[in-house]
Amino acid sequence: MPIPPSGGRDESQIPQRDPYLSLWQSAAKEVGLGTTTMSADPAETANRASLLMSPVLIATQLSSAGSGSEEALGASIGEWADDCAKTVGKFLWAEMRGDKAAAERFAQELKKSECDPHWEECLRKYLEYKATGGKFPYRRDEDHVVEVTDPVRIALVGDWGTGEEVAIRVLKSAQQLKPDLLLHLGDIYYSGTDEEMKRNFLGPCRGIFGQQFPLFSLCGNHDMYSGGDGYYALLDAIGQRASYFCLRNKNWQLLSMDTGHNDRDPLTVATNMTSLNATEIPWHMNQILKPEGRRTILCSHHQLFSAFGSVGKIDGAEYAYNPELHSAFEKVFDKIEWWFWGHEHTLAVYEPYMGLWRGRCVGCSAVPVFKDQQDYQLNRKLKTQNPGVFPAWKAQAQLGIVGDDYAHAFAILALADQKATVEYYQLNAQGSAELLWQESHDFAADPAVT
Repeated sequence: MPIPPSGGRDESQIPQRDPYLSLWQSAAKEVGLGTTTMSADPAETANRASLLMSPVLIATQLSSAGSGSEEALGASIGEWADDCAKTVGKFLWAEMRGDKAAAERFAQELKKSECDPHWEECLRKYLEYKATGGKFPYRRDEDHVVEVTDPVRIALVGDWGTGEEVAIRVLKSAQQLKPDLLLHLGDIYYSGTDEEMKRNFLGPCRGIFGQQFPLFSLCGNHDMYSGGDGYYALLDAIGQRASYFCLRNKNWQLLSMDTGHNDRDPLTVATNMTSLNATEIPWHMNQILKPEGRRTILCSHHQLFSAFGSVGKIDGAEYAYNPELHSAFEKVFDKIEWWFWGHEHTLAVYEPYMGLWRGRCVGCSAVPVFKDQQDYQLNRKLKTQNPGVFPAWKAQAQLGIVGDDYAHAFAILALADQKATVEYYQLNAQGSAELLWQESHDFAADPAVT
């Protein structure tokens, strides 16, 4: 019972924002991989994946319908889903609503049914992943500083950890440009399990770059959805002591922060305005205010602001910016040369906004975004710091369209003495990287921020 494609795509396997749905996707992926072999028919494998992922679509459609009733189920889904998939979809919808009694009722219904045993296997795996949650580790007071070379070339990818073919192509394209290290802006899908960290991040990176190549990964919200143990096991594997850190040489420092730890609550995930842990802010501020001659670049998973979609809600109002992050750093915006972030699955090279000279969203490295899902149109419904004053962006740096999708992209940040160059590459229809946009500034020749 594969899901009917929408424009030739299987939307059930696209990473979901809701942590419960992400956990189910992780479980279904694991079970699906366990039921197929390398010699299996690709169509059979795809159908199996679609079947096990299908409750995600059912739950999202029930959410859109605003009801878990049978009437809403029939109206929103139609005839394409079988009874077993519908039962799991209703279970997930109950999980999303926090209705424990309904979730237990549907879980028991599935266990007692004559459904394919892989459904119950998925349920067991889902509950196992869910049980690991609730700890959400965070390593305080590590103050991890890593010395890097001068010059240095840094490959920047965001929301990259899908393990899919396009993610591999992006990484291979970045490797051909000979970076010295890789900095991932966070999110390893679907929910940051230990197996996903190995399969979707560590394995591809080590296979393409080699065993000793320096790897760094920020904490995204998806990295916390299974409890965070997988993410911190990854950090131990790559030698990164904490989820926040500083990469520096004599001229530059990249301060990478943890915005994912406080975007993990299933009950607020759709509206959450994330923030930094209180003990982390003073450390970043100390590095910025006492740079010892270095220029500062910030990196985070979550965005400071967006022109296109809500960053979060406060009192029901959708915001174009994050007041928590803004208040933490607004006094030192004049000392920040660039701020790179991901989370939003697009590429946006912003004009100066709210006192920040160069805000850059690079969350477009692997997650598919279809041209009919979003566009480069200003969302004037969002609440801004100054009413009516919205972010502007460089139209020349907008992603192109490849088939029905926006292109995937990454950046190369090159720091040489006091000169910084950022090159933004997108993958074309042939899967090759082409230069989309370039910016640079030599601070030795012109110390002013421009």
